[in-house]
Amino acid sequence: MSHDSDIQQERKKLKQGAYLALTHLRIYLGLLFPLAMLILGRPNVPMFAAGAVLVLCGVGLRLYSAGVLRKDRRLQRTGPYRLCRNPLYLGTILLQLGFALASGVWSFVILALVVFGAVYIAVILLEERWLAKVFGGPYEEYMRGTPRLLPTFRSIRESMARVPYSFAQAVANREHKTAVIGVLGVILFLIKYTLSLWTLPINLW
Repeated sequence: MSHDSDIQQERKKLKQGAYLALTHLRIYLGLLFPLAMLILGRPNVPMFAAGAVLVLCGVGLRLYSAGVLRKDRRLQRTGPYRLCRNPLYLGTILLQLGFALASGVWSFVILALVVFGAVYIAVILLEERWLAKVFGGPYEEYMRGTPRLLPTFRSIRESMARVPYSFAQAVANREHKTAVIGVLGVILFLIKYTLSLWTLPINLW
């Protein structure tokens, strides 16, 4: 299958049922989880610093991945897509783990890992069947040579090769919105902890 119209038709078939429910779930979780971390967080400088770095790494990986991706047009297998087959989702998990760390509550870190890991693995498994149908043999070959989500030393090394990047393409893929949310979230955590605006009178870890 190679024509854009055919791919778009297959994409419409994918976006229903369980996949549609998971799409709504990850959108709501992506917005509400950082807000919950901000409200429930307790000041912890080392954890906040580590979390902020992780959030920015997640934002950077998503921006990089979106800037080389032509959705539903071709199979992207270079750059961040050599690192793993789902660098956008890996970036999201890093970002949410970063917010959990910034909260200063270890139980939230475990919660983020379990919840976002489960949601995105479910999404990935559904998308893999669709991609195998759309791109056939090339995607199956890509699956054999590139890890699904967790990079390996080999995939990290291979992902270092330069690839054409376009920030305009990242914006076209609406990735700038995630970047704004990530950076704004870090700033809000910093303001809360610096000014000691509120801390719940209970321990949650």
